[in-house]
Amino acid sequence: MENACTVISINATGGNLLIDGDPNWDDQQLKIDRVVINSAYTQADGHSVACSVDWPNSTGDELMMGIWFVGPNNRGENTNNYMMSIGQNSNGLMDVIEVYPLKPLNFKYTVVAQTKWELVLRFEKL
Repeated sequence: MENACTVISINATGGNLLIDGDPNWDDQQLKIDRVVINSAYTQADGHSVACSVDWPNSTGDELMMGIWFVGPNNRGENTNNYMMSIGQNSNGLMDVIEVYPLKPLNFKYTVVAQTKWELVLRFEKL
């Protein structure tokens, strides 16, 4: 049985977010709304998207997805983004397991909801 590790991204930043797979996870195929992306995806303000990777097992793991969220008004510098590792926490719920914020940041995230296979994150300006 194949499952999907899914992050629902809600963009309330007042600008566009860029979403991309972490290049250190070169064997993952990141999907946006079930379509594999090969470059950064632009998520418009006020919209939600489902970011996912297929997971071949019926049980999850602590590290299941590597993903970047780049905030509005990023000028191509290596700032204003969150590099995240997503997986199941010790309670078996999807969670942000590791996060590396590249500062300065003009947006933040909050965890809105969690299930075994889905995590909902809301991004908003500081």
